[in-house]
Amino acid sequence: MQRLITLDQQASARLAIPGGARFLRLLALVVAHSGDSPLWLLGAAVALLWGNAAWRDFGVRVLVGTLVAGAAITVLKWLFRRQRPPGEGRGFYTRLDRHAFPSGHAGRSACLIVLLAPLLPLWALVLFATWAGLVGLARVTLRVHFASDIVGGWAVGSLVGLLLWIAF
Repeated sequence: MQRLITLDQQASARLAIPGGARFLRLLALVVAHSGDSPLWLLGAAVALLWGNAAWRDFGVRVLVGTLVAGAAITVLKWLFRRQRPPGEGRGFYTRLDRHAFPSGHAGRSACLIVLLAPLLPLWALVLFATWAGLVGLARVTLRVHFASDIVGGWAVGSLVGLLLWIAF
């Protein structure tokens, strides 16, 4: 197990953005924060309040997925208590949430992909999945997660999304 952890840490460190690459860091910050839960909750509220029936369905799925995936991941973070990678990647979220495994951003994005799949055309689903991959990659390049945190988040989020999808 220690060998896998070491490989994960080494691979994640290789993906980190070098200190002098300011534009890449800014780009990664924008992509990473596009997966923030307050942004998705705001979008859900807008869809629920001002949308037609299709937009309200979208809003309900985003609201429920964001809240349930967030709750499940928070419980798992407190069970595992894995520390975040060392380095400069400390920001607002890392002050509120010291634990890394599983990634909330990855979990939320995977859950939303599963829940929104029935509402999206294939091309939009592919774009959404690509976005989710980039959010996960950005979290690793910014040194706030290890690669395994992202994979674990995708797995948990997909499972939560599937269970919620059955309920819808």
